[in-house]
Amino acid sequence: MENRMVSRPSRLWKLLGVLGSTAAAAVALQVTAEGAASGSGSEHVTTSPAYWFWDSDTVAGSSKLVRSQKGVSFTYKTSNLTPGHVVTVWVVVFNNPELCATTPCTPADVGNPDNPGVQSDFLYGGGHIIGGSGRGNFGGHLRVGDTSGSGLAEVGGTAVGLLNPETAEIHLALHSHGPMVPGQILKEQLTTFLGGCQTFLGPDGLADGPEDMPVAVGECSTFQGSIHQP
Repeated sequence: MENRMVSRPSRLWKLLGVLGSTAAAAVALQVTAEGAASGSGSEHVTTSPAYWFWDSDTVAGSSKLVRSQKGVSFTYKTSNLTPGHVVTVWVVVFNNPELCATTPCTPADVGNPDNPGVQSDFLYGGGHIIGGSGRGNFGGHLRVGDTSGSGLAEVGGTAVGLLNPETAEIHLALHSHGPMVPGQILKEQLTTFLGGCQTFLGPDGLADGPEDMPVAVGECSTFQGSIHQP
């Protein structure tokens, strides 16, 4: 416990594009894209590997993103999670990725007041209590303009939401809230970014190794993710 870094919640918004500075190159090279037609219009589907934030060499799972004019839908599958812990998934949106400082976008582009043109946000995508198998299977949908689940607003920033679903760069990030706590706290763990969090492990709340994965009640960190470029 003494080797764990603690960060304040007010700094956490910086980490939500973090794959851009860790596994970004590997992810970008391995994304597979395909076009799919639907009765109501065109959809664009991409699949991408998922990585632990501290290990950009080992694939930890995979995700699929479906884009349409009305929004995005996604699935995210991974394993080796801690049974009994609460994990939420966050949809990190860079509406104008061409204005990011680098490609892919990075933490510096999330809510950056010096570069508001990027129009970034991270939004709630779902949450689960991990079962005995340790597998995590997430899925959800984000509508254009829906800011009701903005994590950026939750940590003191300005909600933006998804504005350009067909051209936005989108990262999916997994956030651990540690062991489930019955009652109202469990509801908050399952539905908010800061729910149940008292101590944030790793630099700016980003797990930098297995030692930064939550063990005790009140510990939180963001630990895994997957990138989908337009």
